[in-house]
Amino acid sequence: MHVLILPSWYFPPGTQEIAGRMFHHMAKGLREEGIDARLLYASYSIRGPFFKQTSYAIEEDVPTWRIDQFYPPKTNTFLVRFWINSYVSDILAYIRKEGKPDLIHAQSYLAASVCAALQKKVKIPFIYTERLSIFLLGRIPKHHYPFLPGCFEKASVITCVSPGLLSRMEPHAVIPIKVVPNFYDETIFYPDAKIEKHVPFTWVSIGEPAHIKGLDILLQAFAALKERIKQVPMRLVLVDRIPEKDELIKLAQSLNIDQDLTWTGLINQHEIADLLRRSHVLVSASRAETFGKAIIEAQACGIPVVATKTDGARYIITSTKQGEMAEIGSVISLMKAMEKMYAEYSSHDAQVIHELVNKRFSKKVVIRQWISLYKSVLA
Repeated sequence: MHVLILPSWYFPPGTQEIAGRMFHHMAKGLREEGIDARLLYASYSIRGPFFKQTSYAIEEDVPTWRIDQFYPPKTNTFLVRFWINSYVSDILAYIRKEGKPDLIHAQSYLAASVCAALQKKVKIPFIYTERLSIFLLGRIPKHHYPFLPGCFEKASVITCVSPGLLSRMEPHAVIPIKVVPNFYDETIFYPDAKIEKHVPFTWVSIGEPAHIKGLDILLQAFAALKERIKQVPMRLVLVDRIPEKDELIKLAQSLNIDQDLTWTGLINQHEIADLLRRSHVLVSASRAETFGKAIIEAQACGIPVVATKTDGARYIITSTKQGEMAEIGSVISLMKAMEKMYAEYSSHDAQVIHELVNKRFSKKVVIRQWISLYKSVLA
């Protein structure tokens, strides 16, 4: 089965960027199960070369085609339409050289818009998967709306990563939407009782941007917690390249917690897994979350989570054995959840936490769902 995965965003080659890496992991997981999954990504951007450059490489076991070319920001309907047509041309060039895929898996609505337009040239069934929080936040650009009907009307199957996101997408849909979650790689994220925890008690947060991830709320809650239990040394580790770091440092200085923070910058998945296993609790203070990949990765490593009640977190955390929940945007609620977690930390069992997430979100479990869905489309 020849499956072409079409991302709407993707990391630059040879970098540790997190953006779009899940699509690479999906393709690799499918190939491990015998599916001929390949990936094509056209990076039309203001940083691209004036003349189109097309490259092919086996990137960590995944056949990957990349197209780079200059393109202005897609600020109006005309520029979006021209971008779509350019992408269609790239896929047609791929088909002429590599053959027609049995199925295209479009990741988010921009890629699905390309697949819908491609139907005018060549009929290839496509699955449209959505995972963007802009559906939750109502922030889809107005000049993108003309292209949404094609995504929803021409897709063979529509999926999203959580029931909360499904409810926001349903008004656009003409066929039932299925929930297929994100997954974690069980060869990287797993508990290890032999690894010693950091000293002092360590909280960890993963991701950006700062506002969506609620990092301002987290810093205030952490400061309030330290004031509440002054005798307990604690550290908060913030992972990712965070553009708003300077503003957050100023906030931390005003809260007198700047010396209790560690900024890791961008680190790879193996480093994240090692950090999680050595930390005590993951905190997800997000204002919006369609899923919460960091949550399942932390749980896979056996550590409990304190999370705000986003759509993604409520989908993942179904038992108090997994952690504590807090109200979105509330410093007091988050602080109290963190305080309760600290007080009851010893009651959380790493193996129980791992097993609860493993049976729903491991790579093997989710990849098999995708293969079953692919076969149903092609039947």
